[in-house]
Amino acid sequence: MIITFATQKGGTGKTTLAIAFANFLSISSERKVNVFDFDFQKSFYHKWKEDEPLDIPKLYEVKIIDEENEEPVCDFENLIEMKESDEVYLFDLAGTLDAKYSDLLIYSDFIVIPFEYSNVSAKSTLVFINFLGLIESQAERVFIRSKYDKGYKYQNQEGMDAEISKYGVLLKSPVFKRNCLQTIDTRKLTYEQKYAVKNSFLELTDYINKCLEITL
Repeated sequence: MIITFATQKGGTGKTTLAIAFANFLSISSERKVNVFDFDFQKSFYHKWKEDEPLDIPKLYEVKIIDEENEEPVCDFENLIEMKESDEVYLFDLAGTLDAKYSDLLIYSDFIVIPFEYSNVSAKSTLVFINFLGLIESQAERVFIRSKYDKGYKYQNQEGMDAEISKYGVLLKSPVFKRNCLQTIDTRKLTYEQKYAVKNSFLELTDYINKCLEITL
């Protein structure tokens, strides 16, 4: 199974949520989680390496995908093998549109798209949706509200929710603004971090289980 975290704009908390979800699955599921950092900034991988001195066992391995890779990780045959595997292959993509991501976006089982209600994030999310349509992506699209402030009234929320719901599933549970998520590592979820993402991730895994008729 391939689950890809992707957006068209940086700063939406994509990599933070990808780390949190990789941790969440590794802790709560019996399935092996494999992580690939496809972001040119390599934030996920650098965080994973930074956590090596921690006296806590690794939850998963993180590999980099770049031009120097000898093995074509995202070629058609490898992607099909990943899709048919019982293991979870989680990809973290850059917050930009690039042709090199096309095959992965086409053949992912699920694309998780974090977004905010700022005008910039809203417009870039719609651009990304359009791009997925142009490349005829077969993936299920899951939209997740990121850095959500429940005490703020977003003027464009109703219209934005209605628009993106035409193109995929909008999770009811947002990930609220939480300082604890800024200190996340790749080895664990603290109680506060788990509380911050639990409802969203349970809703996400329930949707995945329903679509694929499996248990994560």
